[in-house]
Amino acid sequence: MSARVSALPDLFSDFRFLDSQPFLQKINMFWRMAGLSTASPVETILDKENFTLDELLDEDEIIQECKALNSRLINFLSAKAQVEQLIRYIIEEAPEDAEKKRSFKFPFIACEIFTCEVDIILKTLIEDEELMNLLFSFLDLNHSHSNLLAGYFSKVVVCLLLRKTVPFLQYVQTMMHFL
Repeated sequence: MSARVSALPDLFSDFRFLDSQPFLQKINMFWRMAGLSTASPVETILDKENFTLDELLDEDEIIQECKALNSRLINFLSAKAQVEQLIRYIIEEAPEDAEKKRSFKFPFIACEIFTCEVDIILKTLIEDEELMNLLFSFLDLNHSHSNLLAGYFSKVVVCLLLRKTVPFLQYVQTMMHFL
């Protein structure tokens, strides 16, 4: 029995080429050349000359593209202006006359982008004191917030605590001195 078990890995050794980078590149090139691959809707938006964060947030595949570490998307989302707008969707109530996607979809997607744990996006946030102050302005006692936004805020804070523990605790400790 043990001889059979030890022989199993040898059965699959002939298929190791399937994991090789050159093989995967050739397969991808084949699908592109054959015209059988389709550009993702996120890539289509990124290819446009002038696009907005809202256009990307409205695209259903944005979370999958973040998790797949789409470099063009990540580079765009990790810019300070984009991180700031994502935070604003999480901490600011939408105007009463706003569309439903502004009230519900955009805050949800913004939270999910942060909780995808893309290092460069979290780094942009945690290393910028203005952005961190903006995030924590949610706790200002003069503002009331919905339970929905409170949940999104707490998810982002927990993500920072788990993924960027040392800089997060340094920020909190610094803020405690100001109180």
